[in-house]
Amino acid sequence: MRRRPIVFLAATATLVGCLSGCGFVRPDVVDRRDEVAAAGGVCRIDWWLAAVSEGVTEEAWQVARDALRQASVGPEEFAGWRSTLTSLDDTDWPSETELEGAMHREAVRAAVRDALADAGYPDENRVIETYSSMLCAP
Repeated sequence: MRRRPIVFLAATATLVGCLSGCGFVRPDVVDRRDEVAAAGGVCRIDWWLAAVSEGVTEEAWQVARDALRQASVGPEEFAGWRSTLTSLDDTDWPSETELEGAMHREAVRAAVRDALADAGYPDENRVIETYSSMLCAP
């Protein structure tokens, strides 16, 4: 009966290792953090970059890092993401604060995807993913 705890621990360690390698486990250090004023509240948004394929070039990493660092969200991007997140997505947003935070988050992620595509790393052959997390408060 001692084998079950060992098997469980081994399986858990393997799963966490795999998820970390795939970028699904949030890292200790983030590549960008914003505090965004949104509809009477504030959202803290973190982004981090992770390779999703082997052999990602240093050029691709540099393009992604620069794009993430420099991405800004203007009124046009903001409005476009409102439309996408409210019309095409079946998410029921619990508050306007969270919706506006999500609009900002997705605009930054899109800027990284666009910069990678412009540099010859199109989204269809994604080599780097921009993961994010968001916490909003009224």
